[in-house]
Amino acid sequence: MPDSPRPSDSGRTGGPPRPRCGERCSCPRANGTTNDLDTLLATPGFSGTVLGSDVAAVAQHLPLLDQVVGVTVAGPVLMNDVGTHESPVGIGGPIRCRPSRISLRINPARLGAALVTDPAAHVPPTLRLFDSDGNTAHATYLTESSDRLAFESLSLNAGGFDAPDHEVGGRVDRADPPHETGCVAEPGAATDQIGQFDSILEDGGRQRLSSLPGMIDQGFARVESRRVIAAVEHAALLGLPMTMTTAAPGCLQMRHDRLDGAREHRGSMVIASGSCRAMINFNLVTECWVTWSDGVWGRTGSIELYDRHAQCSLVATQTGSVSPETFDAWNQLMADVAG
Repeated sequence: MPDSPRPSDSGRTGGPPRPRCGERCSCPRANGTTNDLDTLLATPGFSGTVLGSDVAAVAQHLPLLDQVVGVTVAGPVLMNDVGTHESPVGIGGPIRCRPSRISLRINPARLGAALVTDPAAHVPPTLRLFDSDGNTAHATYLTESSDRLAFESLSLNAGGFDAPDHEVGGRVDRADPPHETGCVAEPGAATDQIGQFDSILEDGGRQRLSSLPGMIDQGFARVESRRVIAAVEHAALLGLPMTMTTAAPGCLQMRHDRLDGAREHRGSMVIASGSCRAMINFNLVTECWVTWSDGVWGRTGSIELYDRHAQCSLVATQTGSVSPETFDAWNQLMADVAG
């Protein structure tokens, strides 16, 4: 059955006019495809504003919102965390992930529009970042501890923000130096962890996935999902710290903290780490790989999950200056999974 034609803005009654995209917006509203952004804008009674600034400029305001819930959906993986955003980092920038912060690594070239929504039934106000296809890359939900004035200012400046005083990219901002504690790794070669994450941020990991079979002689291994499930459950049983990265198009959400628990039932797994929860539907994961890259302590193992579109959905690894005991235990676990 064909879709019903969408009424024009001028033909809508009983509510405010639908917010319009700014001139700099790259969302695909005119190509007839169905996406998250169009679905929201077409919802009867919807109230919100499409921001005119590019997403990188909007993302720089995320830390001002204070305590929020940050959610990233990446195919079969969903991650949510409670806290305050770090200033987002771009391709080539340092790895930042602390237990008390929501850390994003973004690629503005793969992001499209930003949207603020007014509160609706059972849904608080949100700031949503969309990828270039108009689907949600990252959503920020306000809480009672959020700064509502900072959120309202986003709508007041819907026409566009001034460019940030530093690029979202490869250098650490002098006004925002690396923290003394937590996970901060400096940029390096393409074989290191920064190169690992950025190869996924560039195209979703498609090119990386195609190259993995040629690296088996370096210890890379495609493994069954049940081995990954058992490894994560074992790591949680030991209470190991772990860096979890959920990879949506153009946006990685990262978290490094001690694992509190992991449980799987019929292919669906929930991982708990402090205030963060990650849900993985292994029934929709088509390839699981153990890979290796250079980290703070040297060669470091990772688990990478890919969906049927050859997109990386999740990376589990160790980043930052973890204890030698944690590093050795993790790498031994990765070697066991790889077989």
